Amino acid sequence: MILQKINNEIEKAPSILVASHRNPEGDALGSSLAVLHHFAKGKKIQVFNRDPVPYFLEFLPGADKIIHDLSKIDPGFTLAVVVDCANLERVCEEFPEFVRGKNVINIDHHATGGQSGELNLINPRASSAAEILFQLFSESERPIGRDAATCLYAGLSNDTGSFMYKNTTRITLETAASLVKLGADPAAIARNLYESHPQSRILLLAMVMPTMQFSGDGKRGDMTLTTAMFEKTGANPAMAEGFINFLTTVRALEVAILFRQLGPKKFKVSFRSTGKIDVAKLSAEFGGGGHVQAAGATLEGELEQVQQLIRKQVDDLIAGAENAGARTGPG
Repeated sequence: MILQKINNEIEKAPSILVASHRNPEGDALGSSLAVLHHFAKGKKIQVFNRDPVPYFLEFLPGADKIIHDLSKIDPGFTLAVVVDCANLERVCEEFPEFVRGKNVINIDHHATGGQSGELNLINPRASSAAEILFQLFSESERPIGRDAATCLYAGLSNDTGSFMYKNTTRITLETAASLVKLGADPAAIARNLYESHPQSRILLLAMVMPTMQFSGDGKRGDMTLTTAMFEKTGANPAMAEGFINFLTTVRALEVAILFRQLGPKKFKVSFRSTGKIDVAKLSAEFGGGGHVQAAGATLEGELEQVQQLIRKQVDDLIAGAENAGARTGPG
């Protein structure tokens, strides 16, 4: 029922604004552009994201059409479709006021997602917003074209860690297979997402690897990126995408952490869990959010203070999970 309602609302709207969260990744931009491609005929659709398109997503059809300045959006739109975004403030601080008085449809898969729109399609069991949008598009009267399929597949792949995360389900894989049938090229998409890097990224990686530190039991590991590293290599923050995954490949590790400096006393802290620890709840304690296995938050303070705080929180969570497992175990 909700799928039909949303399709009807989109079809009725002559002018649509599609938006996603700041610091976008494959699901945010892939989902946004998929909406553009699927509903473009007969409509005016503008796609907004506050931040630049990461280099590994520039291949997405329509990526060059994304508008990054809210003042350049034609305010005549009648409907806003917000994808992969737990709340309107995550688009940008001005966005809630910008869409005031407009109809808003919110399509998201984050467990922390709220009821931000007049219509809300939120499914925390879905691997990605792209997976939800495939279901929505399949219920519409429009055929899913190659460009939309490519964008959805990229979102699906990126948010599941190339189908390695625990959020990969039978439905996820069936969706991927359907998108391939519709024209998505898995090899080309994977090449662009994961194996086509500028030299400056490799130089940045060489600087961050020596910062790795592990807890005594090897269950918590972290690495640190400073502004000086970016300046020395000429890399930008998007080029650090995936660095944290080097830690999650370490045997016995439960939680990986990446500290990325944003300013003199400001750090973006990213978390990855290998399964037992819910890092979305951990991030929420610091005003952030995300998924059970991948989340993040922004903290202020000296680097050593932030590191000490986060390491202790993570170690306590790991110990708590082990104690809970011991209490509920056999015997």
